[in-house]
Amino acid sequence: MNLEKRAEYGWLKAEPTSRDEIRGLLTIVDRDLKGADVEAISADRRFEAAFNAARTAATIALRASGYRTSTQPGHHIKTIESLELTINADSKLIQRMKNLSKKRNATSYDSAGSVSKQELELAIKTAADLYGDVVAWLENNYPSLLKD
Repeated sequence: MNLEKRAEYGWLKAEPTSRDEIRGLLTIVDRDLKGADVEAISADRRFEAAFNAARTAATIALRASGYRTSTQPGHHIKTIESLELTINADSKLIQRMKNLSKKRNATSYDSAGSVSKQELELAIKTAADLYGDVVAWLENNYPSLLKD
């Protein structure tokens, strides 16, 4: 299924982006990756920052492709799933992102102190790797969104 078909189903809507929007989203990823490295805050908050960086990186790819998610339950998962169609992400990355999303929801809404060191490290690595992949994809496919 392509992005256009997902828009037909109402999961996405076509909407052009701008260089300013992409730049703004890139600064959010930078901020959240830095926040995820701050050892003085809890592992839960660091995990949330790392996951937010990864989700925002996925949003960048979707927005650069001319789409955004429709405001509805599950829109974050639709953003994650769109990585297959934007940057050609493999199913393992998408499943890892879905698992991180579930953990982020649990730590945000159900209980504090449940993020392990390994989970935190995985979230930070996933976010940093995805950010690098998205920037490289932008450079190859939408360089005008990065130029000054």
